Amino acid sequence: MIDVKKISADMTSQVIAWRRQIHANPELAFQEHKTAALVESVLEKAGVEVVRFPGSTAVLGILKGGKPGKTIALRADMDALPLDELADVDHKSQTPGVMHACGHDVHTAILMGTATLLAAHKDEMPGTVKFFFQPAEECPPGGAIGMIENGVMDGVDHAFGLHVGNDYPAGTIGVTYGYSSANSDRADIKIIGKGGHGAQPQDTVDAVVVASHVVVALQTIVSRNIGALDSAVITVGTIHAGTVNNIIAETAGMKLTVRSLKPEVREKLRERIEGIVKGVTQAMNATYELEYSYGYPSLPNTEPVVDFVKEIAEQLLGSENVKVKNIPSMGGEDFAYFAEKAPSAFFRLGSRPKEETVYPGHNPRFTVDEACIETGLTMMVGIALNSK
Repeated sequence: MIDVKKISADMTSQVIAWRRQIHANPELAFQEHKTAALVESVLEKAGVEVVRFPGSTAVLGILKGGKPGKTIALRADMDALPLDELADVDHKSQTPGVMHACGHDVHTAILMGTATLLAAHKDEMPGTVKFFFQPAEECPPGGAIGMIENGVMDGVDHAFGLHVGNDYPAGTIGVTYGYSSANSDRADIKIIGKGGHGAQPQDTVDAVVVASHVVVALQTIVSRNIGALDSAVITVGTIHAGTVNNIIAETAGMKLTVRSLKPEVREKLRERIEGIVKGVTQAMNATYELEYSYGYPSLPNTEPVVDFVKEIAEQLLGSENVKVKNIPSMGGEDFAYFAEKAPSAFFRLGSRPKEETVYPGHNPRFTVDEACIETGLTMMVGIALNSK
């Protein structure tokens, strides 16, 4: 009988060292060459079969156990964000303008440690484990699609992923039933009016005024076109128009992020956004251009698989350290593409630092409590050894 907690505790210092190495050398989406090389080296040293794909930074590890069982996938994302790190840590980013501000360095290091431990105990491991080291989670359309196109999900019975979360303390995990994250779409809108002199608005079609009406009207979609029990978000993230104070702008551009959970709500949002832009511009003698892009789909966790993760966590961490949160995040996550191919569970790894001020992901001062690494390692190893 393998003592999962002990072997994970014994491995933690090495995993922390890998995490700090990755954190100090962050790489943007589809540029994770050094990270992928480190992963490949560690997996090969552990005796895990490694598969690389031409033109890709993705790494696939394959480990066959000594006992019959299912084929499962464990996934980590590797990319960093375009931020200058402001956190005061010894392993601070050495790459200007690039930072691991979302915990992907933690995810990658944990999966490296998981592969190493499972390889050392493969005779007692059931089935086959595929280790997905995925590029470009932060950059839609993301890196999951390319991996799937290369066949990584072939034969996979269940897929599992984790993500650090500073809403929970280290030593805990959070499980979610139903949707875990949202459809993550965007709209780029250009309002086209007629420019002219700021003192003679009667001779123009003011794109700024038209855009302002569009922004206000868009806010009615969620409150008046979407059911009160459905989740949706429309945020106008940017709006740009004009050059100087006495010229009426001919064009105005805005960029939206559009979030939802259900497919039918997703389509309704797109339909109403275009309807409002068309109606407002027509009423105000302007025209428009609209580019609507579908991003990551929403991520539905599979109830029996979540039950399994919850059971393993209660055994290894104690029931008091397992938080059930049935409120989905409206963030996007391309693990959803793996979840479309096999029943899956994506869970939160508590990582809240002990500092008085806690910064969220995508903040240049984002940090984690590295005690979360032992918990993540324990969970991933426990999942693999009990997936029969």
